Amino acid sequence: MPQPITILAYGFRPFFLLAGLYGVLSMAFWLLVLAGGPDVSPTIAPQLWHGHEMLFGFAAAAVSGFLLTSVPSWTNSPPATGPWLALPVVLWIAGRAAMWLAGVLPPVVTAVADLSLIPVLFLMVGPRILGCGQRRNYIFLVLLGVLFAANLLFHLEALGVSGDTARGGLKLAVYGYILMLSVVAGRIIPFFTANALKGQGEDVEIRPNPVLEILALVVMAAYMASDLAEVAESIRGGLAFATLPILLLRMANWRTAKTLGIPILWIIHLGYLWLPVGFASLGAAHLGAAVPITMGLHALTTGAVGTIVMAVMTRAGLGHTGRPLVVPWPIVAAYLLVTLAALFRTAAPLSDAGYDILIIAAGGAWSAAYGVFTVVYWPLLTRPRIDGKPG
Repeated sequence: MPQPITILAYGFRPFFLLAGLYGVLSMAFWLLVLAGGPDVSPTIAPQLWHGHEMLFGFAAAAVSGFLLTSVPSWTNSPPATGPWLALPVVLWIAGRAAMWLAGVLPPVVTAVADLSLIPVLFLMVGPRILGCGQRRNYIFLVLLGVLFAANLLFHLEALGVSGDTARGGLKLAVYGYILMLSVVAGRIIPFFTANALKGQGEDVEIRPNPVLEILALVVMAAYMASDLAEVAESIRGGLAFATLPILLLRMANWRTAKTLGIPILWIIHLGYLWLPVGFASLGAAHLGAAVPITMGLHALTTGAVGTIVMAVMTRAGLGHTGRPLVVPWPIVAAYLLVTLAALFRTAAPLSDAGYDILIIAAGGAWSAAYGVFTVVYWPLLTRPRIDGKPG
């Protein structure tokens, strides 16, 4: 059987590369729009377009790469390669092209092109998960459904079918990604940390607490449902703050202090810490503090999503290409840049005078971080494994 070209040999290869490239391109364009540049579409508000492309362009590429790489491992089945992997890649690209041409194409064409990726991704991973009876992984199928529904809500407004569902759709997408990242973090952080510490001679056993894992999902989902339903602010604030002890208790046994000298580890611990920061900010905003909602939302997106995506892509990009799990110094710099981006963007709403400067600084740091990732990982993702194994 002929071997697929390297870029289509495993799901992480094309999608992680696309996530890196689009992380730079979409953010650079947004900075241009903020500077007075042209809008993409007269029918989609610039802020909505920007939020959509960060969620369904950048983040969707990262999640696609993660699932198309992890599900074969979870289910002991062969990965999608060659033309089968090219299909979702082409659909992702078609969705991005349609969104960039949203001012030219009929809204229905834009919607169909952009909505097509997630159903195909579901069909590629769903039967494998369901066929193996892996109930603990059913959550990923549910959350793919949530993301599709969120994107549909966005496009229904553009189609004129609904009056005001785009913003709600974007918020639903944020919450879907946060739940997914929380599940992933709860599994991989203890595992990665224990393996790294054992490699340094420490015989440690770090096991997730099943009760805390479920409780974290339940309480976060309860807050998210209350926020989407716009119940009383006091209830939303209370539920947001209720997530904090659970999120922090999960982390209590993860030996975070021992990872400070291991960049490839501390970055994912740091990414997880943005979750309690985000929920604390949201809780304070709901309970009347002088904290805008956007501060909490950007702590979850730029902070948690942006940092954890960077952490997972850099680690998987090494491990799945047969390389030692040690990142070079430019990637450590990228870790610091994405952290600065999150700090600047989260703090921006608190500063009236410095708001524009902080927004530009955040966008610049983000673009630089993912630009460094793309440059460093391009050869890793486009060349064969160094150990000669397939994939």
